[in-house]
Amino acid sequence: MTSSTLLGQVASNPSIAAVVLCLNEAVNLPRSLASLTWCDERLVVDSGSSDGSQKVAIQAGATVVEHRQPGRFLITEQRNWALKNGGLRSEWVLFLDADEEISSDCRKAVQAAICQLNAPDGFELTPRYWFFGRWLKHTQGYPNWHPRLVRRGSLTFEGGVWESFPAGRTIGRINTPYEHYAFSKGMDDWLERHRRYSDWDAERILAYLKSGDQRALGTSRWLRLRAFTSRLWPLRPLLRFLQKYVFQGGFREGWQGLLFALMMAAYELITVVKVIEKRRRMKGQTL
Repeated sequence: MTSSTLLGQVASNPSIAAVVLCLNEAVNLPRSLASLTWCDERLVVDSGSSDGSQKVAIQAGATVVEHRQPGRFLITEQRNWALKNGGLRSEWVLFLDADEEISSDCRKAVQAAICQLNAPDGFELTPRYWFFGRWLKHTQGYPNWHPRLVRRGSLTFEGGVWESFPAGRTIGRINTPYEHYAFSKGMDDWLERHRRYSDWDAERILAYLKSGDQRALGTSRWLRLRAFTSRLWPLRPLLRFLQKYVFQGGFREGWQGLLFALMMAAYELITVVKVIEKRRRMKGQTL
């Protein structure tokens, strides 16, 4: 993928829809939806919440649809489902998670991007990751690009858990960040999400080790790096800590940087344990 420039002639204001994926996000939805009132449509795609999220979204003026994926939840499939089945009418679609927020500066940057003549069919955005009141600029490797803005009918998402746009397409980047409060529901929620992520990672590692085919790891632009760390899977906790705390400079961000680097190392440790568990199960060995 290549980045496109945002310079050029300005087109008439195109319409834009915002889509927020949701599962038990009643705490976060008001902030997220309030930051999207400038959009022509606001759609919440709920995966079956039990905490009143749908009612909160409706009270905030959003349209709500429920879609429960069979089997494991894959964020790319939910986004693609929304594009195809969400009843959207706008030319552009901006995807936001419930624990994220579009600032006024980011809104202006998005509006400027889609108003360019000959704009690409998709844009990546970068978040400011907040953790216990501190922006982890270094620990999280800012800017960290995520596919979030698409021209409806032109692009879909791929990658399963770690989403991306299809390779070979011209993709723009919007430098003004949005806000991400990924720890907003506390440790229990963080652990549950990363438990699901570790399941996915462990299965992909085993598939790659068995086949030797990098495509078993998904379609991420970081495929070679993922292949390298998959071959060194027992060392992933140490490698992740060194990445976050040392090489990316998490040590500059006080106790928050240290704590987050340790948490990410713990996530990789869970992945390592699950690889061992799955290998032993496949061999009929006891746990």
